[in-house]
Amino acid sequence: MKLFFTTKQHHSLTSHPQEDFLYLSNKYPIFAVADGVTLNVAANKNYPSKSSAFEAAKIFCQAVVSEAEGRYQVFKEKDLKEIFELGNGAVRQYNISQGRTKKTVNYYDVDLFSATTAFLLIKNKKLFWFSLCDSGVKLFSKKGKEMFSSPDGWDYFPKNWKEGKNERKKIIERHRDYRNAVSGTGKLTGYGVVDGEDSAESYLNFGVLNIKHGDLIFAYTDGFENYFNFKKFIELFKLWKGDLAFRLSAIISKKSEQNPKKYGKEKTLIAVSI
Repeated sequence: MKLFFTTKQHHSLTSHPQEDFLYLSNKYPIFAVADGVTLNVAANKNYPSKSSAFEAAKIFCQAVVSEAEGRYQVFKEKDLKEIFELGNGAVRQYNISQGRTKKTVNYYDVDLFSATTAFLLIKNKKLFWFSLCDSGVKLFSKKGKEMFSSPDGWDYFPKNWKEGKNERKKIIERHRDYRNAVSGTGKLTGYGVVDGEDSAESYLNFGVLNIKHGDLIFAYTDGFENYFNFKKFIELFKLWKGDLAFRLSAIISKKSEQNPKKYGKEKTLIAVSI
């Protein structure tokens, strides 16, 4: 098994502090990534130099990986949901410690700290995975053919949401009305993030895949999503040469300059070759 991981940020495009986080077990093939959701700040304030969204991402990843380590020898599909619930609970406690609850937030500059996430655990030629929102999991064959991609986390979000809304009202509505939203009949009506709300669990995508020698497995935050459509990106991992990190950095630099909006934001990737 070969492992590669990286977190990249295009500093010329953002003044934000790091908000992505990745965590790897030092005992077993267990990996997690998370992307702290960008904070909103009042008009008269600067973006904080240290992001509490990053802290939420860190707390979640460390909690789920640690719990998965303890269960590794007997890990089953049901454990995916259970460790997610534990990690979500850890973020809930963090939000409470920061005075952030449903009663104290205004859904704009005082809001719950949250993150998107993806998780991998490899055991006995099985891949146990989960994903939430726009962090994802992908599986490719050794020939570079995509075999699996985790579901789009925005499938339940209204497609016409942006129409006729100013920015502040739009953000408040998105957080208040659509974040982890579940109707009275159990229907998903928004999008899911880790923020401590119990309803986040309803949005969790998870499962178990058969894997074999030569397969390529990826967990990533949304900044890497568009790279999977780029042939040279997959070729790098098919070949997996010693200069992989250098070649990947060159691709990221080039693509970021060509299209900063599409390729330039903060991004995190874990790649595993079986």
